Amino acid sequence: MFIRNALAAAAILLSVTAGTAATTVLDLTTATNDGTTLTMPDAAITAGTGTTLHVGDFIANAVCPLGSLGCNGSMTLAFDFDVSNVAFDFGFGDPGDSATITGFDSIGNVVGTLLLSLTGGTDVASLAAFGTLRSILFDNTAASGFGYAYGNISFDPSAVPLPAALPLLLGGLAGLGALGARRRKLA
Repeated sequence: MFIRNALAAAAILLSVTAGTAATTVLDLTTATNDGTTLTMPDAAITAGTGTTLHVGDFIANAVCPLGSLGCNGSMTLAFDFDVSNVAFDFGFGDPGDSATITGFDSIGNVVGTLLLSLTGGTDVASLAAFGTLRSILFDNTAASGFGYAYGNISFDPSAVPLPAALPLLLGGLAGLGALGARRRKLA
């Protein structure tokens, strides 16, 4: 009976460990903002040199890296864990505005770069092609106009890796179960 219960518990652990979580949207409106750092569960956004962070620019759940001429500064979004499928709204740029978005992995290697160029309105950018990343640099410093604000930042937490010892544990428990069944059959 113990072996059967242990096998059932291990199977549940295996299914939970191998699963992935649903898409999450960062809530910037409830983040703690000291002007240079937005702190929230799962992540923090830090303003670049000479930049402050202004929340609620073009939509309620947006942040602007406020520089000397508007949203023409830089900011870094750092997650507490690896993420994938990052997407965000950006917008209300002026003619000549551009931004460079750079993704980094957990040890600081560049995993991708995206150039944004939008002269008005809003659009959605996806960093899904970057794969797994840990932080993102939003660099509006080349903007010649107002620059971009960024909102509704969504991501998928990366799948939790299966512990290497779990298959060995399952095999050992299965072997014990088979041995117990054999003993009962012989008795």
